[in-house]
Amino acid sequence: MRRPYVRVYATISIDGKIASKTGDSRLSCPYDKLRLHSMRSVVDGVMVGANTIIKDDPQLTVRLVEGRNPVRIVVDGSLKIPLNARVLDVSTAPTIIITSSVAETWKVEQLRRLGVDVVIVESESTQVDMSKALEILYEKNLKDLLVEGGGTLLWSLVSQKLINEFRITISPYVIGGKDSVSLVEGEGFGNMSEWLKLKLINHKICRCGDEIHLVYRVED
Repeated sequence: MRRPYVRVYATISIDGKIASKTGDSRLSCPYDKLRLHSMRSVVDGVMVGANTIIKDDPQLTVRLVEGRNPVRIVVDGSLKIPLNARVLDVSTAPTIIITSSVAETWKVEQLRRLGVDVVIVESESTQVDMSKALEILYEKNLKDLLVEGGGTLLWSLVSQKLINEFRITISPYVIGGKDSVSLVEGEGFGNMSEWLKLKLINHKICRCGDEIHLVYRVED
């Protein structure tokens, strides 16, 4: 299967959370944000799930460094993101929405009228088959993708072993709480033989002082 090289960038608390139970996700120090924008400037596309758009309304553009904006990719199997979401402003950068074949046609048409490229993946539910989605993105010449969350999207990629690399910044906070958002959500693996095994290839203390940035490659 031909698919893009997929790397995840996330900033997490010591206990593996990316947001609190109220949705507060202010974990990145200024240098961590700078590093994220630097990565955005060199990849072909940056991908998030629908919940990230609904909760945070990010632009997913390059603003803190010099460089081009990547293609913004939103995985939204039921087309639930609002039509006024900032990521749908294609005057700043192109946007692709990946959805399922059960999504309502009128919503697809509305997005296309905004200039958004809507990619429909054949399915029997609103769950998008990410293996098929990545094949389509590769055909669109998107060969290097940065995934910024959230937990549901990451599980769909992790569960199918579709991620090549993790770049994780550990921020000096403990959030706790069963209703807080973990880096990877979803059903989760069972036996250790199913777990995704990683190899540490780089690590560094961030310039902010109390954070550490880890780079892992997924082992075959």
